[in-house]
Amino acid sequence: MSVNPDINSFNSLKQASLWFIIATLIGVASVISPIAGIVTIVSFILILFFAIPHLKNSFQGFLQTGKNVSSGLTGANILPWAYLLAFIGGILTFIGIGLIFIVLGVILELVAGILIGLAIYNIGQFYKSDLMWIGGILIMIPVVNFIGWILLYISIDDVVNKIRGGFMPMQPGYPQPYQYSPQPTPQQFVTVYQTGSGQLSEDGKAIFSLYSTGQVQIVSASIDNTTIAVGPDKITPQTLSQGNNSVMVQFPPLAGLGFIKQNMYTITLTLSNGQSVKVYVTFT
Repeated sequence: MSVNPDINSFNSLKQASLWFIIATLIGVASVISPIAGIVTIVSFILILFFAIPHLKNSFQGFLQTGKNVSSGLTGANILPWAYLLAFIGGILTFIGIGLIFIVLGVILELVAGILIGLAIYNIGQFYKSDLMWIGGILIMIPVVNFIGWILLYISIDDVVNKIRGGFMPMQPGYPQPYQYSPQPTPQQFVTVYQTGSGQLSEDGKAIFSLYSTGQVQIVSASIDNTTIAVGPDKITPQTLSQGNNSVMVQFPPLAGLGFIKQNMYTITLTLSNGQSVKVYVTFT
């Protein structure tokens, strides 16, 4: 069975958090070390060449599955410049202009921390992990961000175990997601699930994203708790490809049928292998 792509992203995020923890401990050790300068350089190297690359890989993976982590990727791109400015400032301190670079570095590091912490907070909210979103908040705060990385590291295994157990959570405020156990059929064994959020408009157009581990057709779509349903001719594309798919379903016009703005509605998709998939959309 194909691995949920978010698991790979969480593995990278766990590696990143571990390197941030190690680098921070080394940085603290530099305060009492007789070779503080060398120890500090080692800490910078670990962050620049190990922690940040893993962090960027993680956020890029989450973006591909529709997670709200663009701020984190921006923060990860800013962070190397923050450390570089601080490092240059330390070197130039003896000629009196180093303080300017250090202040700029600290400001950039603060901005990057807020952006990264916000992205991790969003992931924690998406996967209903209290420990993770609390860690994201602490990562935004310079004095206690070390604790945030520890909480993040601890929380990841629990979230990954939930995903492997078939739990596919939605964003905050969504109904409890549908969990299914696909049954093997003569067709290829395929797993399909929603990524990101979806929208349903008054003209009946539903737009959402699905991740599929293989090729499979959508044979019908219906709005739960209504009699509204359409066949494959109203679904684009009718056949899901392996990977991410942007899907549009054209239902009849919904204006005047009692749909409430900003409420969440559930669409059931029936696939050609007999599997049903629940999709959650906001009425706009």
